[in-house]
Amino acid sequence: MDDRDAAHAPTVAPIGVAATAASTGDSHADTLAAGVGGPAAPAVPDGARYQLGPTIGAGGMGEVVSASDRRIGRDVAVKRTRGVPGPELAARFLREAQIQGRLDHPAIVPVYDLGVDDHGRPYFVMKRLAGTALADVLAGGPPDARARRRLLAAFVDVCLAVEFAHTRGVIHRDLKPANIMLGDFGEVYVLDWGVARVLRDGPERAGDDIVSLDGRGTHAGAVLGTPGYMAPEQARGDAVSAASDLYALGATLFEILT
Repeated sequence: MDDRDAAHAPTVAPIGVAATAASTGDSHADTLAAGVGGPAAPAVPDGARYQLGPTIGAGGMGEVVSASDRRIGRDVAVKRTRGVPGPELAARFLREAQIQGRLDHPAIVPVYDLGVDDHGRPYFVMKRLAGTALADVLAGGPPDARARRRLLAAFVDVCLAVEFAHTRGVIHRDLKPANIMLGDFGEVYVLDWGVARVLRDGPERAGDDIVSLDGRGTHAGAVLGTPGYMAPEQARGDAVSAASDLYALGATLFEILT
């Protein structure tokens, strides 16, 4: 993208922005940086903070686009709904972002920001990843002994991330190789918390499930998850527990080993 394109690239604005920041070009970050003797942060109005790039992923109801955080100067990913959602869908999208955002673990993609764009679409901003899905690695054929050891080490990191989520009362419900990212520099990430279940929310009820942005779980009573990785109770539509995620991890391990 050249300078002329950048000048006209779409932007998104965070929620709860003070009007004075946009009108004066000042920011709280500028004041903080100047106060500690460091270089002042770029005077980027909040409404122009994220410069959007091409779409890098899309599903039935949403999409992920690449973006640049002009204030901090880093590449990010912005997940947003395709259109302006109704109150129920907007609330579920917000809940998805908050669940992922509060799971502060090295193998869970961090959430940096949450907001609504100029068209009224909610979005949240995440770390932009570079790597390969475990499913794509396994699709290349059985790994040799050395590669399998690396995959098993990555699998341990996945298990630790899932254990961390369970200690916070969160059940993923869609663990599978396609939702495991192997970073280019040894990182491992558990992706797609869009159908996660928070156990302390109380008993499951029809319609309580988070709506995933790839089109899953979009109607009451839907069986959420992926056939082949779902525990029997999950496939029946019964209440899930941490054991349901363990079943999916076992199915993933089977694929790595065979």
